[in-house]
Amino acid sequence: MGLFQNHIEHISTITTAALKHAGYDGVYIYSGHPVNNFLDDMAPPHSINPHFKWWVPVPDVVSSILHYIPGQKPTVYLNQPADFWHKVIDNSQGKWAKYFNVKVIGHYSELPDFKQSDNHAWIGSTELQPLAAEHTNPEKLLNYLHFGRIQKTNYEIHCIGEANKLALQGHAAAASAFRNGMSEYEIHMAYLQACEHNEHQMPYGNIVALNENPSVLHYQYQSRERIAPADLKSFLIDAGATYKGYAADITRTYAYGDGLFAQMIQSLDAKQQTLCKKAVVGQDYVELHRQAHVNISEVLKEAGVFTCTAEAAVESGLSQTFFPHGLGHYLGLQVHDVSGHIIDHNGTVKSPPEAYPFLRLTDTLRENAVITIEPGLYFIPMLMQEIAGHKDVNWDKVEELVPYGGIRIEDNVVVKTGNSINLSR
Repeated sequence: MGLFQNHIEHISTITTAALKHAGYDGVYIYSGHPVNNFLDDMAPPHSINPHFKWWVPVPDVVSSILHYIPGQKPTVYLNQPADFWHKVIDNSQGKWAKYFNVKVIGHYSELPDFKQSDNHAWIGSTELQPLAAEHTNPEKLLNYLHFGRIQKTNYEIHCIGEANKLALQGHAAAASAFRNGMSEYEIHMAYLQACEHNEHQMPYGNIVALNENPSVLHYQYQSRERIAPADLKSFLIDAGATYKGYAADITRTYAYGDGLFAQMIQSLDAKQQTLCKKAVVGQDYVELHRQAHVNISEVLKEAGVFTCTAEAAVESGLSQTFFPHGLGHYLGLQVHDVSGHIIDHNGTVKSPPEAYPFLRLTDTLRENAVITIEPGLYFIPMLMQEIAGHKDVNWDKVEELVPYGGIRIEDNVVVKTGNSINLSR
């Protein structure tokens, strides 16, 4: 049996159980459609409903609907209108289509009368909302489905793996462009060309940061100016790719020359790999995050930034100034995939501990979940100011390292019993 067939059977089983749990006989899932910007006749790039693309591996579909009733072959109303303004691709002949009743439509008038379907739910954006509000995105149904999406099928792991291969081609090209003294913009364009994506196909906006710019965690610009080789210090790139709607999310950091910062990257990389290997079934992710703080503090101690022990830096909260974000998150149909704080089908929330409020994942790790492991250490001026004069910090070292911005290293890991699988290496 093929990977995709197994995948469809798996999500059929989950959706059947979810409908029973929420008390519904069936569900309509809407792909969504582009919505124009305010006072404009153009829309931003459309982001498809992840519940729709969980079933249908055509990530650029719009205005289409999946109808699922347990025990029946799912129906897809696939929107392919006659249009001389845009090219319409016939997606109805893909290999995926044989697992569905595919009905090609050219207009909303060809859709069924949703209100004639008894006891159904609607999942999707409310720009098209044919059912009553209480049956639109019902929380009980969504909680069950979101929890079910944590553990990936082999098809999903394959897709995330293929996205990683594409992203790694981009990362290799970006590293080469950095070594050749290219600007942030030129590095960004080299990345896109290497992974054969345009801007709209990227799972998120590339973070392409030279010198001090890695200290801005979601640095959003790409400067067109080249930096003279004598002034080049560091390069951080956080960039992914997509494959059949699934995302990769990888970060690498480079030093332009040898020295302390290059040694810090090498040290953090080794510790990041150890964290990846610990991402196994039953691992408490909050504890893994705390271990990352210890590891990062060890790097800062080795570099002469901390004058106290690594454990003391963690206990006092000092490490959070240098590592202010979470260790990672779930990954899949969305870059920050759902249910990071959910621990059961009922949607029970396990909130981040007070010490780590930005942690996106708080559960114990489950078989075939795909997660990111992304420890980082940064010299962020506004955070440095908050601890100015701290007795356990060597401020001369901080001043030396501020122009380098920071380090983040991120891989995508499949949780397994015994040995995790690192898709990014």
